[in-house]
Amino acid sequence: MASNQIKQSIKDIIPSYSGENLNKLSTYIDSLYNLSLRKSSTLPNNAEIGRYHLCTYVIAEKFQTIFKLPPPDVTRIPIKPQVVSRLLTDFRELVNQMSAASTPTSSPKKRTSSPLKISTPNKSDMKQSGSPLKKLKAAAVAEDSSANFEQKSPVNKESKSPFVSKAGTSKRKTYKYDFKVVSISDFITFCNTFYIPSKYTIRMLSTFYLHKHKFAKKTDWSLACGIVYTAYTRINHKLLHEKVGAKSEFMNLLLQYQKGALSKASLQSWCTLVEEWIREESWVQDIEKQYMYGSEALMENTLNKEYIGMIGEGWDLMERFGTMLHGEVLYQSDTQNEYFTTWSRRLIGDL
Repeated sequence: MASNQIKQSIKDIIPSYSGENLNKLSTYIDSLYNLSLRKSSTLPNNAEIGRYHLCTYVIAEKFQTIFKLPPPDVTRIPIKPQVVSRLLTDFRELVNQMSAASTPTSSPKKRTSSPLKISTPNKSDMKQSGSPLKKLKAAAVAEDSSANFEQKSPVNKESKSPFVSKAGTSKRKTYKYDFKVVSISDFITFCNTFYIPSKYTIRMLSTFYLHKHKFAKKTDWSLACGIVYTAYTRINHKLLHEKVGAKSEFMNLLLQYQKGALSKASLQSWCTLVEEWIREESWVQDIEKQYMYGSEALMENTLNKEYIGMIGEGWDLMERFGTMLHGEVLYQSDTQNEYFTTWSRRLIGDL
């Protein structure tokens, strides 16, 4: 059970929840999450990041009266609104189907097999009881003992969870997620989680596959986290520097949404290392020009125009050929310097 993600989704969907019955609520959310994975391993329209939020909203909606929950907030689900409504309908149908499947029938299950035990007594029963009445009593006692054994057996205990299906005892192939591999959809969804612009996501994906071979014996999530870290810290550099604790909050979210089972210390070291590798990439420099050095680039352009206006158009080409004479540097003779000194002294005296 991904308890951190479940707690975060509960905090997002039900902000005013006091925490009562948290264990039961988390169990139901986790059951619905695993069930939805078996139905559909990937949600459409990059909605995979909001699967826990969808499960939390549907569970809170269904058990609001039982657990006395506050009304869930649908706007806190991190998916497009037009996609949320359709997915919520699918998840509600899934919950209703599982609830109906887990409802026990009114008739006992073992009644159908009981006449066989009465009509076909074994030889030991016949030896112990001679009359038909004794045979019936012995068969009834045997039936009661078998029923008590089945009730005490942990295998046949009814689950209290409302999501246990009838086919729960049958063997099925379980989906096992590979924590070392990051697919294209996983990487794009990871970038969308932190609102990386799509024009940079494509170029980041190229960088990811360029360095992926270096992590053949490790997990690809180390590289993916480092690339997203490099982009996010540059796009939101003002927020990270002005708001206290914003950097720590971002690292916690990065640790929460990665699926490579990385520790916090390992995540921080890999982010620093990957940032050093890719800081010369063209898309990193483009992000810096657009989000970090926008005002500096504007000032540099203004100074460049003033410089050209001062030295004249075309003198930059002359500078490339090695000339040192242009409008910025003026050479004067000693006579001219003496004349300027006399003129400036008289002007100051008149004032």
